[in-house]
Amino acid sequence: MIEDKVYAARSILVVGAHAFDAEVIAGPLAAVAANRGATVTFLHLTMGEQGHPCLIPDHYCAQKEKEAAKAAQRLGIDVRNLGLRDAFLPNDDETALKVCDVIRELKPEVVITHWHGSWHKDHRAAAELTRTGFFFAALPTLKRSHDAHTPQLLLFGENWEDDDGFKPEHLIDVTDGFEAWSAAVHEYELARGLSSFPYVDYYSALYRLRGCLRGTRYAQAFAAASHSWNAGAGLFAPPAAGNRKP
Repeated sequence: MIEDKVYAARSILVVGAHAFDAEVIAGPLAAVAANRGATVTFLHLTMGEQGHPCLIPDHYCAQKEKEAAKAAQRLGIDVRNLGLRDAFLPNDDETALKVCDVIRELKPEVVITHWHGSWHKDHRAAAELTRTGFFFAALPTLKRSHDAHTPQLLLFGENWEDDDGFKPEHLIDVTDGFEAWSAAVHEYELARGLSSFPYVDYYSALYRLRGCLRGTRYAQAFAAASHSWNAGAGLFAPPAAGNRKP
């Protein structure tokens, strides 16, 4: 089961386009995994600093950096910020190499990011940057500051802005992480009424809905990479014992 693989991981990396995205696509899961002893890191590609109706981007960026740190503390996880520009997140090899470097440094068994079917350009870019960074991280011939690393699992989380073609293939029980998640997202002004979209109501109801289908109180839904992707990623991993030639 995907759930067993996720919760058996010692290190998990969640890549979000903006601070607050990682919290909603994998926040409850992160709290459960961290409580079970995993090292979980949220990598915010941008801080989402363009999203305040009153504050200038620099001021809102500083605010969100503080909010993200407080949210991470609530979840029991680590947080990183690449400091890229909100609304102008580049989908290029140079940026993907920055994601690659984080993957190689942290050596996660599980990587989680956005589903690519999104109306939000930064979310689409984050999905592609993570997949490309995953590919670069596995290349043994690509010399960087850290050695090559191939994560075992790439998952795409559920986000209301990323619903084009998303299929909830895997439902993971996150009941034990829900309360920590609720406290964490309320550290953000965005969750306390800044936006007209009721984020907390939506995601609380969504996790409950997925829990009903999973047979638990709360659950989160994920899509997985295709079988061909899994096989391709394995090209750079050591051969399985049963596949070694005599």
